[in-house]
Amino acid sequence: MDRIKSAYEMALERFKQRKEVPQAEMDRMEYEPLGKSVAAIFLREKDFDMMVEVAKYPQQFQGYILEGIQKTLLSNLLPPIDKNTLEDNLRAMQGLLLVKKDKDAVKEVLGQLENLFQYYEQALTQTYSQFKQQFTEKLSPSIRAMEKRTGQKFKIDPEKQPGFQDEWNKVVSRLNLQYEQVLDEQKEKLRNIK
Repeated sequence: MDRIKSAYEMALERFKQRKEVPQAEMDRMEYEPLGKSVAAIFLREKDFDMMVEVAKYPQQFQGYILEGIQKTLLSNLLPPIDKNTLEDNLRAMQGLLLVKKDKDAVKEVLGQLENLFQYYEQALTQTYSQFKQQFTEKLSPSIRAMEKRTGQKFKIDPEKQPGFQDEWNKVVSRLNLQYEQVLDEQKEKLRNIK
């Protein structure tokens, strides 16, 4: 008659069936996060020499470190919603140029990214202007009604009205979706460059 196995026996069977993790994968799990932290320092500190830091580690692990750096730098390329994001993008792009061997191919894609960011900034400015005008037009009937009741002229700043920021954030999200697809394509090109 079969007996019911204990949790310990089942765990022991699963342990025996486990696959050996290759040393290369263990090295990747150790050094890739290190590369990510090196990239984070590079993005924060303008005087940090990322390549000197990478050179401190044995040659056989530097590829994993560079992979971690690349992942972090690519994930920090975002639609430039403000000046800080644009500066962060430029810093990430500098870092990518440092870690890649095929500098010409990287420069070509980075040039395309710069153009994309310029188009985005123009679209953002134009969209904001149109949105602000449309939001003001929506407020106009209620402002005129208040002016009639009080007999005074009101100058209303639409940006300070309830709902303005929430509505604007929705518009920005839709704009970002359009540009993020192209940005992801450019990131993929950079990822594939040696």
